[in-house]
Amino acid sequence: MKIFTINLNTNLSKEISNKLEINKNLVIEKFKDGELLPKFTTSIRNEEVYLISQIKTSDDIIATCLTLDAAKRCGVGKINLVLPYMPYSRQDKLGDHIRSSIGAKMISDLFQSIGINQVISIDLHNDSIPGFFNCSFIHLNGNRIFKDYIKNLDIEDLCFVSPDQGAIKKNIDFSKSFPDSCLSVINKKRVKPNEIHSMELIGDVKDKNIIMVDDLIDTGHTLKKASILLKENGAKTIRAISTHGVLSGNAIENIETSELDELIISDTIDFNKKCDKIKVISSSEIIFKVIFNLSIKRSLAETDLINGSVSN
Repeated sequence: MKIFTINLNTNLSKEISNKLEINKNLVIEKFKDGELLPKFTTSIRNEEVYLISQIKTSDDIIATCLTLDAAKRCGVGKINLVLPYMPYSRQDKLGDHIRSSIGAKMISDLFQSIGINQVISIDLHNDSIPGFFNCSFIHLNGNRIFKDYIKNLDIEDLCFVSPDQGAIKKNIDFSKSFPDSCLSVINKKRVKPNEIHSMELIGDVKDKNIIMVDDLIDTGHTLKKASILLKENGAKTIRAISTHGVLSGNAIENIETSELDELIISDTIDFNKKCDKIKVISSSEIIFKVIFNLSIKRSLAETDLINGSVSN
C-alpha cells in the first residue's frame, strides 16, 4: 500500500503525514502555459494506492484526473481516491435550473472513466451522490471530526439549530451525543442561489447556547442572517459547525460582522485566511482511521465513521 497526495503542502496533508507515511514520489510539474504533468518517481506497479486530493479549483480537478491517468499507465493494482470535499456536490440535480448540467454526476463519470476502484469522501451535500458511482463509495460522517471539541467545551443549556431543512439530519445525529440538548429549525426561503428571501425560527432558543451544524459554508450570508435571528430570539451564545469551509466571496467579512461567537470548520479545504472567529479542526483522524481499517480488512460497519452504509 502506498499513499500519495495531490496537495503536498496543505495543512491536512501535513496532519495526515503525522499518522501515515505519505509517499513523496509524486511530482506535479506546471508549465508556463498552465499545463500540468504529474509523474510518479517510484514504481507503483500492482500496488494498492490511496490518492488524497483536496479539490477547490478546476485546476485541482485536472491535476487529479491527470494523476489518476498516470497511475493507470504505471500499472497500478488498485486506486482508492480520497476526496475530503467532493467538488460540484451542490450540483446534484436539475432542480429549478432547466437546460443545465448535473455537475456531481459529470465529475463522478469523469473520475470513473479514467479508472478508480473506490472513493472515500466526507459529508456529501446529498446522500444520493454515491449512486452516481459504479464503484465502492465510503461516505464518512463529518460530525465525528467535531464532537470531542464540543464535548470539551462542556456547554450547558445546549440547543442544536438546523440552519435549513436540509441540515436537520446532521443536527439530529450530532445531538444524540448530547442527551440533554434540544433541537430547533430555521425555515429558509431562497429566491436564487446565495440569496435568501426570508427566515423564520421554529422552536424556542431563549437563554440557550446554540450550535448550528451543516455540511458546508460558502459566502456566510445564511449563517450571518441566522445568527442575527437567533440573537433577536434570546440566544445566549451562537456557534456554527461546517465540515467544508468553502468561504468564497465576502465570507470572512460576513462571519466577522455576524452574531456568531465561533465558526468551527475542518481542513477538507485548505484555509489560510485570518479570522479570529474561525476555529479549524483537522479531518486527518477519520481519514487515518478509515485507511487503517481498510488496510487490516476490518468492516467499517463496526465503526462510527460512516454515514449510512457502504455502497457495493
